[in-house]
Amino acid sequence: MLALEENPQADESCFTSLAQVVDRIQFYEISLDGGTLDGLRGLVRPETNDLASTLAGLALALSEAEPDRRNIQVLLPGYPKWLRAISDAARPHFLGILPNIAALLRELEASGVEALIACFNTCASAEDCEILAGCVCRYQETSGNIILAAAEIASVAVRANARPLVEKLMAAVSPEAMFDSKPARELLPALAKLKTAAAIGACVAVAGENHSSALNLARRINEDSAAYLNAFQRIVEEVGISMIGYGTNQLPALFQKAGDERATEFVEQGLAIAHRYGRVAAEEFFEQKTAAAKEVSPLG
Repeated sequence: MLALEENPQADESCFTSLAQVVDRIQFYEISLDGGTLDGLRGLVRPETNDLASTLAGLALALSEAEPDRRNIQVLLPGYPKWLRAISDAARPHFLGILPNIAALLRELEASGVEALIACFNTCASAEDCEILAGCVCRYQETSGNIILAAAEIASVAVRANARPLVEKLMAAVSPEAMFDSKPARELLPALAKLKTAAAIGACVAVAGENHSSALNLARRINEDSAAYLNAFQRIVEEVGISMIGYGTNQLPALFQKAGDERATEFVEQGLAIAHRYGRVAAEEFFEQKTAAAKEVSPLG
């Protein structure tokens, strides 16, 4: 408080926010070591940018971290470090989501928040930060590992210029489904282990129909060919999850033996059949059950 008194930028809102912070620290009888106290003092120095929002963000995050003292014990030493690590562009978005995830800080620990910040720092624009923040907030009622996985997936999507994938993910795998389904709970962490937006997209397409099938696919999908993955995703979206077996067995062999161009052309023909004659006809075409399909197959 004395340090804040010496800051000419401090207005009434700054004192109100800091008073709330002090009150909560006292109420929960939390001891501050020298390093933590120095970090908090640093927040009120004259050179601090956006002093009012900095203190308001801490006060709000503390209120949402209650009543678990362990959340508060992660927040107090971490907050100054996190603000130093976050980029200027991502800062307002990070401060916006921090209260939403404050109840999960014990699960995330400092390393989890640092990984979350790393995802924000890869965003090239405020719009991308907003997409990532929205994905995190979508899963704020779940668990620490799920919201971190959501951030990592969103980061992959925006960096690959596949932003619509984030909306598809949030629609296909809802937080409500996670309360009732173990595969749904395990799906986002499994997707976060994938390296490409194309692989994630194929799994999300399957998740729109069946979370268990999507989880199994995420654990064994081949990420070597982007053309194959894009074809797999389109087949599932337009023909259905009955094509998962084809997509994981025959389709990779098709791309490997015929090459991306000829295999993609074959897939386009199958999708055209789906649009014109329906899913059953497309399934028969892809699985080479008709003479016409065998005739146009790149494998002969």
